[in-house]
Amino acid sequence: MSIRTAATVFVGLLILASPLEAQETISRGGNISADIARDGRVAIDLAGDIWIVPPGGGKATAITRNLKSVRRPRWSPDGSEIAYQASSGESQGLWIYNFAKDESRKISRDTFLDLYPAWHPDGKRLIYASDSRGTGLDLWEVDLPTGLHWRLTDKVGDELEPAWSSDGQNLVYVHHDGTEWSLILRGRGLPEETLLSTSDRIAAPSWRPDGSLITFIRKSASESSIEMVILSQPRLVRPYARGESFVLSPVSWLDRHRMLYTADGTIHQRLFNSWTSSPLPFRATMQTASATAPAKTERRRLPTIDEPDGRLIIHASRMFDGLGGGYQTDRDIIIDRGRITAVEPHSDRPGSIVIDMGDLAVLPGYIDALSHLSEAFGKSDKFDDSIGPLLLTAGVTTLVAQHANAARLNALWSGKDLPGPRLLNADDWPAGPVSGLADSMTPGLPALLQSRQAVLIGVSAPVARRFAEPPSIDAGVSSSVLGSKQNGLPPGIALHAELLALVAAGLRPEQSLRAAGVNAAAALRLDPLLGRIAIGAAADLVFVDGDPLSNMEDAQKIVAVVRNGRFFSVSGLVDRAKTAESVE
Repeated sequence: MSIRTAATVFVGLLILASPLEAQETISRGGNISADIARDGRVAIDLAGDIWIVPPGGGKATAITRNLKSVRRPRWSPDGSEIAYQASSGESQGLWIYNFAKDESRKISRDTFLDLYPAWHPDGKRLIYASDSRGTGLDLWEVDLPTGLHWRLTDKVGDELEPAWSSDGQNLVYVHHDGTEWSLILRGRGLPEETLLSTSDRIAAPSWRPDGSLITFIRKSASESSIEMVILSQPRLVRPYARGESFVLSPVSWLDRHRMLYTADGTIHQRLFNSWTSSPLPFRATMQTASATAPAKTERRRLPTIDEPDGRLIIHASRMFDGLGGGYQTDRDIIIDRGRITAVEPHSDRPGSIVIDMGDLAVLPGYIDALSHLSEAFGKSDKFDDSIGPLLLTAGVTTLVAQHANAARLNALWSGKDLPGPRLLNADDWPAGPVSGLADSMTPGLPALLQSRQAVLIGVSAPVARRFAEPPSIDAGVSSSVLGSKQNGLPPGIALHAELLALVAAGLRPEQSLRAAGVNAAAALRLDPLLGRIAIGAAADLVFVDGDPLSNMEDAQKIVAVVRNGRFFSVSGLVDRAKTAESVE
């Protein structure tokens, strides 16, 4: 499984193998980018680290170690350093690796997103794209000796993928605004010139060393190709190569005749005037988890705290059990002491307490497998216990996060007076890789931030932009585990942002709900105790006024929840939170 985006993102399928290490030698790299130095060495981003392939190919050597997020390595003009982008905290930043010192230094400031580093020919400056103001990507430049940064562009939309000509006189970059992609040339002392505008995705401009033309990648709905703008008068746009799955990474030129590009998982070397290319062979040996390691299949026990006496019956006219197959209709969910003891066809049950919520959809409570529970979250500046009921208004019934008072809060929020989500300390309940796809560009996010839950919980900071373009999940992938820590939003709101991002990335709503249900429970080794409506599962339910299996935004329309076998309306939860705030 993989997710392709401008920044490397890891969406976790359940991985239950023990971490015994083995060596694996590979000679292909998927979505790799390659850049060639003057002496013929080639830098590639393989498995999220930088590897160096010797001139002519051969055994690759890793120069960064276990970063797992490196993209776009670019040689300095003298070959002594490599600039690259990699995850830094919860955003993408720029770094430079120095061969003499065998270390990397951070170039980025504390901005939301820095991407696409490119060297000026003098070797003292880097140009890059940055969303430092949260309003779109602009081109910036940094003077490396002094650390001074300055902005070069300020257009509506995004300015991306800059590249200097070899004499440092001319700059080319991509401009993206809505559905239009443009290739822009900025000549020294001249007004900007639009070389090409199209609705096709264009990317990765690169100068031929003699300055006679610019290559770029065009990606349409049906194919990708390398094309070129011949800088004659008039300008001529011509195709160069087709028939391969080209990576959206610049062509790298050794000289005006010899060039490299990546496609179909391999490095291709080609003479400019040749009709064909040949592979540049490499082999990289890396440590991997042993395929023969014994599986860790044991399930964990779910702590039982303050479960209520008595029986509660929920009549669900539409029930999604968390596993698949759409809604089941006219079902009775029977709950005893906080556990589901039966799911049966609806019938009259004299003498029993039956809650009938009409045509609302009943779903398993949402699980956030890795969240960020900060003391800055909540209606006040100070985190307090009263946030628990507000998190339940978002349907989050299980939350995994690091918190010093997790055990106390879990006990408190399991009761009836001040209910909240089941809180599991992330140090004790690791879930492995989780999603982390949402950012300021996620479709539906503005409406979410204006929702009732967002107003109740409070969103005090702007949402960071983390990717140059929305992430996409490869066709055929259907499983992921939802975790919201990386998107930086408060819990509850963060989970719904991830649900929206998963759908935008290509999952169906049903698959996304499973990411916050059975998949998350399995990653925590709490399957089948959580994430499903089934016999033996914890009685955590969400009542939704809508059809979340068709429209993910409906998953936010929470009317009531059952938590630990107790029924709470959203209005009752808000009242409990207000009462707790006034007491404190």
